[in-house]
Amino acid sequence: MYNLNELVKGGTLCLSKAGLAVGGTAQKVKVAAPNGAGVDFAINGYLYHLADTDDVFVFTAATQAALTTCLYLACVNASGTCTLVKGTEVLTASLSAGSAYLKWPEPTANTCPIGAVKVVATAVFTAGTTALGTGNTATYYDLLAVPVTAP
Repeated sequence: MYNLNELVKGGTLCLSKAGLAVGGTAQKVKVAAPNGAGVDFAINGYLYHLADTDDVFVFTAATQAALTTCLYLACVNASGTCTLVKGTEVLTASLSAGSAYLKWPEPTANTCPIGAVKVVATAVFTAGTTALGTGNTATYYDLLAVPVTAP
């Protein structure tokens, strides 16, 4: 693990709070930065900006089983394309019992993770179809970088 001052070159991190929340379309996630001016971030040492945008993160190609918890990492690339990377589902009962834990998914190449969504599904969560907050609980996280431990 490096400290930021130990990096001679490069560095990928989010420089401002993204304000992730459920989008205008309840199956998507929006960026609503508290400063109202969007999100600044760096990829490999270069600075970029993503304006506040509704429905910018779309859940795709993933189904989450009922009674599981999963982390979805919100990543953005230099051109402003936003993606959600699905982590590994864990039985919610196992998390509660302390016999399992969540792990952060790996960000895709040349992207910056700016946040995450944790979905606790009481019913099957079908990406892009199931509304966030319907048969599930969604918790939103704003990130500087991918944390060492998961929530």
